[in-house]
Amino acid sequence: MFAKRQELTAEVRRGLPGNFLELSAGFTHYELQGDADAETVVLIHGNAAPYVTWDRTTGALTGAGLRVLRYDLFGHGLSDRPRRRTYDRRFYNAQLEELLQRLDISGPVHAVGTSQGGSIATCFASEKPGRVRRLALLAPLFDEVPGSRGVAVRLIRTPVLGELLMRVLSDAKLADLSDAVVDVETRAALQPDVLEQFRFRGKRRAILANLRGDALQDATACYQGVKDQRIPVLLMWGTLDQKLPPEPIGRLRNLLPDMEYHELEGAGHLAHYEFPERVGPLLVRFLTN
Repeated sequence: MFAKRQELTAEVRRGLPGNFLELSAGFTHYELQGDADAETVVLIHGNAAPYVTWDRTTGALTGAGLRVLRYDLFGHGLSDRPRRRTYDRRFYNAQLEELLQRLDISGPVHAVGTSQGGSIATCFASEKPGRVRRLALLAPLFDEVPGSRGVAVRLIRTPVLGELLMRVLSDAKLADLSDAVVDVETRAALQPDVLEQFRFRGKRRAILANLRGDALQDATACYQGVKDQRIPVLLMWGTLDQKLPPEPIGRLRNLLPDMEYHELEGAGHLAHYEFPERVGPLLVRFLTN
């Protein structure tokens, strides 16, 4: 546990990597790479880790001539942790839409999302018709998340009790990637970056706000909206994913039978970080087709 939490002040941000843009709800940490005239791909991370999980993905995309925007969702990474009771899909949609507007990205974009980032990307595409050209999903949250109705989640959602529980849990426990990355060495390479975000004040409060929102709730309506718009969809899922079992993936495939699907043998929840040599080419082919 960090002895002293830091505020994400202007002075602190000047010494951090990436770029920062002040939006209505606070500063968003982002990186934009590639030719301004190229088609834009937006990378949306999930709950397991912030935008650093795309470190091994951006090179393949920019190398294929795409412009790549990755950013930290509010409450994650180096973005601000706004004081709100809940962080919900509407809140995340507003962050992305305002970020695109402020960066002058007005045309349709490709969206790539992993885990909760997959449901965020899908709901954004559903609620903003014409804004997303193609949608790539890596182990996305869909209709039910294992444990979302369990005692632990109910307790942590409870006012006061949730705050007390957050004080007891260690940074290492909250940042643990043992159920997200299979290979021990790969996990060890990513773990420090995930733990680093706990150095800044408000991370635990943001975790509570996320869990008390609709992050773990059924997002079927959003996926149906994507189907109705006939947006091309790519889905990837690792056979060793400990966070997302095969059942919801099967139900998602039934809902969107025309989408392209790839099952990644031996991959866990963060397959794009663990196996970039397998995921990267699939993304490039789908997004440049």
